[in-house]
Amino acid sequence: MPRSTQTDRRATGCPPATLAAQAELEQALAAARLAEARLRAAVDAMPEGVVFLDPDGRYILWNEKYAEIYAASADLLEPGARLADTLRIGLARGDYPEAIGQEEAWLAERLQRLACCAPPHEQRLANGRRIRVEDRRTADGGIVGLRVDVTDLREREESLHAIFEANPVPLLIYDPVLEHVRAANEAACAHFGYTAEEFDLMPGAHLFDEDEWAEARLALRQDNSEKDRFWRQRAADGTRLDSVLFTRLIHIRGQHGVIISVFDVTERRRIEARMAYLARHDELTGLTNRAHCRDHLNELVGPDRRHSVTVALVDLDHFKVVNDTYGHQVGDVLLAQAAARMSALLPRAATLSRIGGDEFAIVFRKCSTTAVEKVARSIIAAMAEPFEVADHRLHIGATIGSALAPRDCTDPVTLMRYADLALYAAKAEQRGSFRRFDIAMDAAAQRKGRLEAHFREAVRSGALEVHYQPMINLATGETEGYEALLRWTHAEYGAVSPEVFIPLAEEMGLIDGVGQHVLQTACRDAVKWPGQLVLSVNVSPLQFRSGHLLNTVLQSLAASGLPPERLELEITEAVLMDRSHRTESTIRALRALGVGLSMDDFGTGYSSLSYLLSYPFTKIKIDRSFVLSLGAEENSRAVVRAVVGLGQSLGMSVTAEGIEDETVRDYLRAVGCFQGQGYLFGKARPDAELGHGEDHRDVA
Repeated sequence: MPRSTQTDRRATGCPPATLAAQAELEQALAAARLAEARLRAAVDAMPEGVVFLDPDGRYILWNEKYAEIYAASADLLEPGARLADTLRIGLARGDYPEAIGQEEAWLAERLQRLACCAPPHEQRLANGRRIRVEDRRTADGGIVGLRVDVTDLREREESLHAIFEANPVPLLIYDPVLEHVRAANEAACAHFGYTAEEFDLMPGAHLFDEDEWAEARLALRQDNSEKDRFWRQRAADGTRLDSVLFTRLIHIRGQHGVIISVFDVTERRRIEARMAYLARHDELTGLTNRAHCRDHLNELVGPDRRHSVTVALVDLDHFKVVNDTYGHQVGDVLLAQAAARMSALLPRAATLSRIGGDEFAIVFRKCSTTAVEKVARSIIAAMAEPFEVADHRLHIGATIGSALAPRDCTDPVTLMRYADLALYAAKAEQRGSFRRFDIAMDAAAQRKGRLEAHFREAVRSGALEVHYQPMINLATGETEGYEALLRWTHAEYGAVSPEVFIPLAEEMGLIDGVGQHVLQTACRDAVKWPGQLVLSVNVSPLQFRSGHLLNTVLQSLAASGLPPERLELEITEAVLMDRSHRTESTIRALRALGVGLSMDDFGTGYSSLSYLLSYPFTKIKIDRSFVLSLGAEENSRAVVRAVVGLGQSLGMSVTAEGIEDETVRDYLRAVGCFQGQGYLFGKARPDAELGHGEDHRDVA
């Protein structure tokens, strides 16, 4: 037993059981206080006034909105006060003008409504506001009340009549039971040629041609939702009117009615024609859209069609960077210019469609593979030329993949998928290139699909393991911490590389859950390590973008009890390229918490130095590519010396990755790099195999 604990027990004179009970009581009280605080916060966040009364009608809790509604009586609100007493005082002060002259009766009625939780009713206050009052009995006999300010709603309802009259659209209120027009606005009178007096209780049959009245009568009787139909109608002089009636069920003083809006058919048909065009075309570029492209392929490709059809998918490279840098307006102009350039290069027997943000599809009919490739390469060359938009000289590019029917397949959906696989392969190989589909691409996609399924099952079943690679003090050989590394061993595939399944987790949207698993597991393990051994954990850029990372770190530290100073997060330059407010605030919040921040893979990006100066990093990790080539490349040795000097100047520690032999270790130690990791000191192992007592001193 620790000496301090024994001393405390002797000083208090309490047995261990009593101390444990006291601790449990304090935890329970703390939990209760936290629950009450959360309840108060939740109630205060509600837009309605909320009040809780005990079975005797005494105040327990109310929110700020309730106090705001009853501001005149706010001084009377206190826990334990009776609602009946506050009402009496409010009556005496004139807070309820609707009760003047009948105060006792009003009070009795109000208390009776409260006692029996009567249906909702309205209450008028001295400040002219109208409040909807609703009370409900709770399980313990108490009451929870809702108060909603309906003043604006009532004012709008009262102004509906004025809106109805002034509306430029012809409006009718029709009674489907009596089959009469109950009201018409001035626009309707002008449209049909009747005066308001002539419209009053006019039979509905007077508005329709005789051959349509029976059908219209039935439609108006059965109408229970917003609808519209074309009808032939009659004006007062007998002229036929071709109009669209838009009907909507309403309530007229508790009775059902139908409000009819009358629109000119010409405008409606123009709008419908425009909508039909937009359904098949992209408004920005004027090209046909994905739906048109799909239908066009369905017409051209099939088992019974033998002529050749090629689908080429075009993806604009670096467009997102332009869009994010210069804004959507510039991006839209750029897309339109790109579409125009591509259209000018197409043969007559080809159709260009915009099928996504910066994705286009070209359907070639009866074109040879040579002709298709020639067009594709001319598009790639054209997209590589600079664009001039709003005084900006912009550079993008294009990557293209294609598939051919009936050679590759005779199904239009599969043909699009094959073209997409070819595009994916081209982008993976080199942007600004062209690839045709071959069957090996489909096989690779099938393997990837199976791997995704297995990985999803591994995440679900908890088959992913966290191993730890030591970080060694190169001067003393002592272990200073461990880097947490995720491992996946599959029954069929064996050990799957993190370079394979981590990108897979990001693509599948599972990286948040996987990252949370690593942090929680590693913190639980690290808290048991001796001394002040540091835990280092890699963080994906997508974890930052999701906005959940800070909460995950806080939960992991709280659940494990690991001090924040013993946790270090490794961040790549890809995280920092986002430069969003969320990313920056998360980084600074983590550092303020005490968590260390390490710049991982330093020296491989474009702006690593500027990021070091902009964010509160505590460590630099030299990328393994420089460490592995120390013995062969002077440039690598120069980079390592520069990074070590930079770390010393900025007050940051420096860690070298990938140390595999003693010569490299000795060189790093000689240039002032005093922490490293690599196979020379050991591979990553499960927590149970770490052997925390070992060190890696140079015994020679």
